[in-house]
Amino acid sequence: MPSPETIQHQEQMSAADLVSFLMNKKLITAPDDINSFIQDQEQNPDIPVYLKILSGIGAFIASICFIGFLILIEVISFNNTVGALTTGVLFIAGAIGLYTVTYDDNTTGKNFFLQVSFALMGTGKFLFIFATIEWFGESLLAIALSSFLITALTYPFYRLHVERFMSSCGVLIVMLLNILWEDHLILPTDIAFNLFMLIQLVASGCLLLSPRIPAFFQPLSQALIVSLAISVLFLSSHNEFDYLGNHLFISPFISNILLALALILLIIWAAGGKEYIKREPVIAGIIGSVFLAILSAPGILLSLGLMIFGYARHDRLFTLLGFLLLPVFLWLYYYNLDITLLEKSIVLVASGGIMIAGKFYLKLRGWDRAAPQIPKEDRNTAKGDTSCD
Repeated sequence: MPSPETIQHQEQMSAADLVSFLMNKKLITAPDDINSFIQDQEQNPDIPVYLKILSGIGAFIASICFIGFLILIEVISFNNTVGALTTGVLFIAGAIGLYTVTYDDNTTGKNFFLQVSFALMGTGKFLFIFATIEWFGESLLAIALSSFLITALTYPFYRLHVERFMSSCGVLIVMLLNILWEDHLILPTDIAFNLFMLIQLVASGCLLLSPRIPAFFQPLSQALIVSLAISVLFLSSHNEFDYLGNHLFISPFISNILLALALILLIIWAAGGKEYIKREPVIAGIIGSVFLAILSAPGILLSLGLMIFGYARHDRLFTLLGFLLLPVFLWLYYYNLDITLLEKSIVLVASGGIMIAGKFYLKLRGWDRAAPQIPKEDRNTAKGDTSCD
């Protein structure tokens, strides 16, 4: 058993010391690549999620008030698109400059200046989008292109997490609105929607599951998940929202298949890889995913996927988002069933009974408390190993 001094020394070991130790033991051969990867992943201590939300709301309100003030004193005019564009670019440059100057500041005024830069960035982006819309025509496509352009240009330089997240969310949501309501799409609406779902699933999977993706893309990955949830919300609630008077119906068949495949791959990943695919809990999870796809429940598939990912990665944000979305999608699923109220009651009672039975089955099998099982090939190796360290 290691001594307390050894444990304390291990806790105080830095990443550079660890890389040097592994290099001396000849356990790694490319320390430069590992050091570069660690630097890419390094982040400053992050603020809580609720403070990010409050910061985003505050910056949004400040941007609106700031724009109103500039209009009242006639600094900007919506009749002069060149002036609005010039002012927007100046505000964006000022926001990036103020953020760069105060980023490493440890004084109490740092948060104030960061909030000011956030408001300047929001104002500048609004003016930029307004000016480009006036030039290229008032349409959802023009909003999507201009918001994508300004977000892509500022994302590498303005490193505030909440601003990157909000801007990326805005671009993805406008793209979704284009798919649902734009009259001049090249592809049919249902094909474009399912293609958009596929791109979001693949992109979010690559950003969230790959260990080599730097923290630079973390806001984008979170925005993809939020956009995916909004897309599934539209898909699951067409009878409720009615797409704002546009009687458009998108079949959930393809989206169910995509989400079911994503959930199956996520279950296998969370279980430890393809070596564990023959485990009984993994098989049960795969069967359940297929069953949910047959029932046409894309929102429930997404919610379960978020909870599984959050639990596997110890990420409370994704786990909480999955827990919050699950009752919403359950309500929408049962609300949109085209059956009588009595039949819905029977379905609800039967579903509750199945869930309770499933809970007792999990407890009976010990899956709610058992340690991870070892694949057969690893178990045989473990049995043959009689060494004692």
